[in-house]
Formats: sequence, C-alpha cells, structure tokens
Amino acid sequence: MTELDELRRDVGQLSLLNDIAVALGSAKDLDAAVHTLVSRSVDAIGAEQGVVTLVGRASGDAAATFVRTVRDARGSDLRPDEALMAWMDANRRTLRLADPRAEAPFSGFQWGESVRSVLCAPLISAGRFLGVLTLYNKRATAASLEAQPAGASGVAFTPEDGRLLTILAMQSAQTLDAAQKATEHTRILNIFGRHTAPAVVEELLRYDADPPGRRTHACIMFLDVRGFTTFAEQAEPEAVVTFLNRFFGLTIDAVTSRGGIVHQLLGDGFMAVFGAPLATPDDCMRAVEAALDIVARVEAEVASGELQPVRVGIGLHAGEVIAGTVGSAQHKEYKVTGDVVNVAARVEGLNKTYDSQVLVTDAVWARVPPGQFAAEPLGRVDLRGRSVAPEVHRLV
Repeated sequence: MTELDELRRDVGQLSLLNDIAVALGSAKDLDAAVHTLVSRSVDAIGAEQGVVTLVGRASGDAAATFVRTVRDARGSDLRPDEALMAWMDANRRTLRLADPRAEAPFSGFQWGESVRSVLCAPLISAGRFLGVLTLYNKRATAASLEAQPAGASGVAFTPEDGRLLTILAMQSAQTLDAAQKATEHTRILNIFGRHTAPAVVEELLRYDADPPGRRTHACIMFLDVRGFTTFAEQAEPEAVVTFLNRFFGLTIDAVTSRGGIVHQLLGDGFMAVFGAPLATPDDCMRAVEAALDIVARVEAEVASGELQPVRVGIGLHAGEVIAGTVGSAQHKEYKVTGDVVNVAARVEGLNKTYDSQVLVTDAVWARVPPGQFAAEPLGRVDLRGRSVAPEVHRLV
C-alpha cells in the first residue's frame, strides 16, 4: 500500500467515524443507537453478521442482544456465550480470531454453526464494562482476499479491521451507556410513576429487571382532603383542576423529598409508601415528617389565600407488605398490598371522628425516636371490619 493509499484509507476512516458519531448522537433511544452501531460496523468492516450484547448494570450478566445480519442466521447462534463475555470483561481488549475453533482457549467456547471468523471489541464507559461489539465472518471481496496473508485457508479479519472496530467501540460506548441508562430510567418511571424522588430512581437503576414481588417492611400513608366535596360542588371544573394541581404539587413534593413514593392518586387524596421498593431504618420517621410538612404547607397556602379553606386528614400504619410489579409487557404497575394498607386507610378515616389531621398507629410511633415529635395517645381504637383494635396516636 502506497502512502497515498494509506492517506485515503485514513481520511475515509475519519469520515466514517464522524458519520457514525453524528448518527449515534441523533439516535432517539437505545435500540436506535445499537442498530446504528451494528449496521455501520458491519458495512464498514465488511462482515456478514454483527452483534451487540449489553450486560445488566447490576448483575453483569448478558441482558440484551441486538443482531444485524447480511446472511441468514439465527440470533441465538450469534450471541456470544458466557465464556467469551467473561474473557472480554477480564481482558478488555479487541479479540481477532481467524478460526475460533482452532485457537486455545477459545476452541472450548460455544460458537454458532455459521461462525468462521470473529472480531470482538469491548464496550467500556467510565471504566464500566457495558458489553461486547462482535462481528462474524469477513465477507469475501476482491479487496479482502488481496489483504489475506499468503497461504490463508479463508477470509479473516485483518489487524486494520481490529483497529477500526476498537475505535468504533471506544467512540460509541459512552453514547450507549447514556442511552441504556435513559431506557432504564424510563422503565423505572413507567412502573413507579413520575412522582418518584431522583435518589430513589438512581437506586432502582441498580436493578436489571423489574423488582420482583417480595415481603418488606413499609410505612403506608393515606391522605384525604376535608372540605373538598363542598368546594367541588360549588366551583367551576377549571377551578377544581387548578386546586388539585396546586394541592398535589405541595403534598407530593413533601413525600418524594423524603424518599417516599406516591403509589396511587385517589381523587382528592393519595396513598404513599415509605420503605418499598427500598427500605431504610427511618422509613416511619420520614413518613411522620412528611405528614407534618403536608399539614404545615396546606395551612400556609390556605392562610395566604392560595388554596381554598380545606384541611387534610392523614393516616399512617407500618408493617409487612407484599411489594412488586404486576401486569403484562404492555402495562406494568408497582403494587403494594397487605393488611397494613387496609389498616392505614381505616386510620385515615378516623380523623373525622377525632377532628385531627394526622393519626399514626403504635406500629409507626414505636419506630420514631423518642421526643422527636409531640403526640397524644388515644388508646386502642376500633376499626371497621377489624377484630384487633390498634393503638393510635394523634400528632399535635
């Protein structure tokens, strides 16, 4: 190859890299970004098949595979096996195999029937192993045949191919990392709702899949607006919507800023959860803080005339619940169920009886540091449909 040929090659590669960078930057989601990378790599290097396999952010196990083929091949035949993924993670360098079944230790790996030659590059972003970009089977063209060493039995990837794939992998890894995180972020919000604290979302991103159903201790909050029905009957619909938007903006922020999740909006109120999906030792204390903050915020807004003259009623109860995702691939929701939820709803309803704004059961009060808040014990209180009367405290 003459110097002019080398110059043309280098200019062509720079142009290619720039085109791919632009295409990746304009990709709308992870699928689009991966499709762009695989397709451009296959075309640029002259491979028959290309695969990107991404690992889960937490487990490191292969979580998703994207295949682009020139010749027909089953995707399962092209997905790198666990041994190859582990080798790439451990060595973190581009691997070029002219005959993978004849080169130790790779001869012991699982290769699809259609695989003749292999070129793999690790995808690494900020030191984290994201997965592998793999090309299979160099296409036989006049140029590729000319580049083969004398005596070669078939067409294999060249060192220049390896260099180019390494650059492509390095260039695209950060974009794929960001796209993968954005996809997982959307998944979390779709399950847990938009009213989820950023810190909770970041912690949930450690999961590779939807959190499974499990038993956990949680503090449940039910909130209702006193005086809303009268207001809604007399006000224009637009005024009612304006009120609810402002009210929920105040109260939901008090919950999410303390790590709680608004599990469900209930007309003029909501159910919130502290401790699921992520439990902490101070879930009950944070729930009490949120309840008192809600009361203070609403009273301040009413006093200033920003809200109609309403009061809130809040009930808190804590105990073991079943928490996890339910639904189908098209629609999933995070559900928290159990007797604790029913008791919390009943306790909230007692605010009408005691003309109170925040009632908590002894199960909550026992987990709050002594002297942290002021409360009046009401003793055991009968709840509708309950055989055991819980001890209840009125926060003051």
